[in-house]
Amino acid sequence: MKNIISYFIKYPIYANAIIIITAIAGFLSLTIMPKSFFPELPPNKIYVNVSYPGASPEEIEEGITTRIEQSLNGIEGVEEITSTSSENISNVTIEVDAGFNIDEILQNVKNSVDAIYSFPEGAEKPNVQKQKSRGMGGMGNMVGYYALTGPNNLWLLKEKSDKIEQALLNDDEISQIQVIGYSPIIISVEINETELLRHNLNFNLISSAIKKSNIDISGGSIKTQKDEIIIRSNNRETTKEGIENIVILANANGDVLRVKDIARVALEFSDIPMKSYVNGKRAISFLIKKTPEEDLKKIAKSVQKFITKFNQENPNYEIITLFQFADMLDQRIATLSENLLIGLLLVLIILGFFLSFRLSLWVAFGIPFSFVGMIAIGIFYGMTINMISLFGMILVVGILVDDGIVIAENIYSHYEGGKSPMKAALDGTMEVVTPVFTSVITTVFAFSTLLFVGGQMEMMQEMAFSVIAALLFSLIEAFLILPAHLSSKEVLKYNSTSKLNRIKEKIEKKVISMRKFYTNLNTTFVLNYRKHVWTPFIFILIITIFIISGLIRFTFFPSVPFNEVKIEFAYKPGEREFRTEKFLWYVDSIIEKYHQELITKYEDTIFTDVSLNIGFTEDLGESGSHAGGLRLSVKENELISTIEISNEIQKRINPDSIAVMEKISVGGFQQFGKAVSISLQSEDNIQLKNAVNWLKERINSINMVKEVLDNGGVGNREIHIKLKEKAYALGLDEITIMQQIRQGFFGEEVQRLIIGRDEVKIWLRYPENDRNSIEDLNKVKIKTLIGQTYPLSEIAEYEYKRGNVRINHINGTKEIRVDANLYNSEFSADVNEEIERKYLGIMKNLFPAVNYKIMGQAEEAADSGKRLGIAFLISLILIILTISLNFKSFYQARLILMVIPIGIFSAMLGHGIMGRPFSTLSVWGVIALIGILVNDAVVMLDLFNRKIKQGLNIKAAAIEAGTGRFRAIILTTITTFAGLFPLILEKSFQAQFLIPMAISVAFGVLFSTIILLLYFPSLILYFNDIRRARWWLWRGGSTPPTKIEVEPLTKLQKRKLEIEH
Repeated sequence: MKNIISYFIKYPIYANAIIIITAIAGFLSLTIMPKSFFPELPPNKIYVNVSYPGASPEEIEEGITTRIEQSLNGIEGVEEITSTSSENISNVTIEVDAGFNIDEILQNVKNSVDAIYSFPEGAEKPNVQKQKSRGMGGMGNMVGYYALTGPNNLWLLKEKSDKIEQALLNDDEISQIQVIGYSPIIISVEINETELLRHNLNFNLISSAIKKSNIDISGGSIKTQKDEIIIRSNNRETTKEGIENIVILANANGDVLRVKDIARVALEFSDIPMKSYVNGKRAISFLIKKTPEEDLKKIAKSVQKFITKFNQENPNYEIITLFQFADMLDQRIATLSENLLIGLLLVLIILGFFLSFRLSLWVAFGIPFSFVGMIAIGIFYGMTINMISLFGMILVVGILVDDGIVIAENIYSHYEGGKSPMKAALDGTMEVVTPVFTSVITTVFAFSTLLFVGGQMEMMQEMAFSVIAALLFSLIEAFLILPAHLSSKEVLKYNSTSKLNRIKEKIEKKVISMRKFYTNLNTTFVLNYRKHVWTPFIFILIITIFIISGLIRFTFFPSVPFNEVKIEFAYKPGEREFRTEKFLWYVDSIIEKYHQELITKYEDTIFTDVSLNIGFTEDLGESGSHAGGLRLSVKENELISTIEISNEIQKRINPDSIAVMEKISVGGFQQFGKAVSISLQSEDNIQLKNAVNWLKERINSINMVKEVLDNGGVGNREIHIKLKEKAYALGLDEITIMQQIRQGFFGEEVQRLIIGRDEVKIWLRYPENDRNSIEDLNKVKIKTLIGQTYPLSEIAEYEYKRGNVRINHINGTKEIRVDANLYNSEFSADVNEEIERKYLGIMKNLFPAVNYKIMGQAEEAADSGKRLGIAFLISLILIILTISLNFKSFYQARLILMVIPIGIFSAMLGHGIMGRPFSTLSVWGVIALIGILVNDAVVMLDLFNRKIKQGLNIKAAAIEAGTGRFRAIILTTITTFAGLFPLILEKSFQAQFLIPMAISVAFGVLFSTIILLLYFPSLILYFNDIRRARWWLWRGGSTPPTKIEVEPLTKLQKRKLEIEH
């Protein structure tokens, strides 16, 4: 190593060459590196969906869902299977274990599902696909939400939206668009019962006639000597008129009966209620997504270019950008870049005052050099420019200058001792190569295990990579580039004539004064080390009291505001869409009035857009005429948070309106899962539902709880038909009667056609006014096998019941999940603990057939904690091994690790000072903090060993170690704290989830290094006493061994002498 460093000092051009090559590679990588909001993770879910039109949840569960679940048993790599059996559809989700190839499991799932031959007649072919992308809160692949408004005519809007969709997909950058806001298009063939009876027809005959006539089929070909002529029946009609002219019956005399003679045919939107409004206008919405390989910024740029051109060319229409992640990413990049530059500037200023200006420039140069190098290799790792990787860069600013400060200060000390610049550069670097390398490698090990942490925290891998890569490049700068450029008299010489240097002289005097004060204080502590070594435990005790008293709080994840508020609700299934829409407009009026109040109060607009959706919800899992949602977009501001806005809106909604609802949720986006989520599982339906109601009532009584929901609920009102004896006497049975009723009231899919970009079903049924009352059901004429007809009321009786809205399974067992929203989700840990302590045990005794599992944020935190715990343990082992090999002593490695508890409690104190709870995210900062503290302890202990080697006694060496490393440790502390403090004060939405990590590092370094400077020398002596006592107890003798005798360095020197002699 000495020869390499010497070579670079002799020929600094090689150092410059490394700078140029790294710069070119880094900037090239930066231009092609994709940008995303959060890191995109590899997919870990597979979805199986099967449609069965007209089937109840019970039919879906029994006939489809259970069979799929059974077929998946035994597939290796499946972690969990969840399913929902709803009206008309079965949804099964397979979560794949980490470490298994999802494509192989996808193929195994397809094979297993395809092997099922016993699906009910009428069930469609299973659709099996894997998750396209995975990111934080499910947003990893989202580009943005957009809405088309225009004439109050849905057909015109749809026609225009089709053209927009096609135009966008023709763009090379865009590959995924989802269009919502209207029901599927059908060709409705409606025929009343009178016409059926008059012509002695039934639905089966009409359906068969349409299928047989509306075809495009090849009949072979005629091969003449000249050419081949295809024989084809090209009679497939896709227009309303074409369907109307299809022949149903024909007589021998030439009379024909066409569809139009007995039925109304119309191309229309289906009865499925689905509407969207934006800012009071009917709208069609576009959700644009991306693949992991695509660039968020490029897609957004293409979309905005199209929107600008479209709005100019189509004055009667307008495309509105409701939300675009690229805009937020720009804001976040600007915010984090600003924080990074401020941090860099503060570091440079601080170094400039403590060291010579030119010397400080080369020390600070290690920061941009390391970042450029990290980006250069990041492109091969698959790194993107995102929130997490940018935070890693901010996090490592203070750490990067640490090794540079140690080397630069040591070179400067050798130069002041009378050596030439080149000799000072070589000797100064070589003297600290080992401790600097060890300290950086320990930090690398601290972060390296985080590259293998999975679960929700897997997205933080890019932060770990950016830190590790930057640290490794900082070693190149510190060992090769820095000495090469500090081997110059111009850099090292001190100019006392400039004004800046006169200021520096004053600061230097202050530093010397502080160092003298510290030396005197440290000397007092060292001389009374057995007493003062316990002082850090008083510090830990005080923080423990703060924790017990609640001054320092804990939570699973911090409450991070988002720039939108979502209001979702559901009445009892079966409620018509008119009532749903009326409530949405009522809430819209509340928001409008509230916004005017906020404008008056803050003299600024707060809300940007309001979008209403009828027929579906995103988070409640409800769909149908009884469900709806409102999305309120909020401009980023420092005046009021979305949490305050959502709580205020909920207060203004009339309690009577809420009381009649089955579910309502008012709040923002929850990035880390539900604040409270309890999964109840049982095969006993009665006990399961009773347990759900019992638990919901108890949870609702907790003060912090805003609303309690469950994903079970009640289904639609149902008419259960039971046949009378007369029906059986007439040769009828349930299947015959229900098929006739189903064909008229639900309808029958005759064919599927492709019209433009739409798949259109031909749907045969009664006219709407013949299927909208109980009386219409009574009037239905049921045909017997011999052609007689009887009113349904004569052969059957009715019973009114409520069905299931859905049936949920988890790993094959029936499940209902109870979720609770809180006024402040930071109290989720407290609420979950209270629920578990007060209620879950009692519930288990009351309902023994019901099992429970705590999910949501509690489960995510437990999973993340487990993974972080394992990663921390592995890191600790690697750090111990590295330090032990460096010092050739496990004893001194254990000594250094004693600083870790101080760091953890210092990070907790920082959270208390800033008024923020200590969370799972804070732990990531603690891991970075440990790396810094170990660095400082390694460098101090290395100097202690060198002083022992020079012949000083133990106490003098401990005092000198503190004094000698005072400047470097103080500089690292100030630069780290200054680099992170702008981020801690940041008010923007998404910077909030980075702040806990920044607090852990900044305040942890601030408090821990003070304690390290004051008490680590005393700790060295105290450990020396313990070692002496242990040696004396083991070896015996009349007197204990001397202090110097038990030191590892003394032992190593003796072994070396023994080998040599």
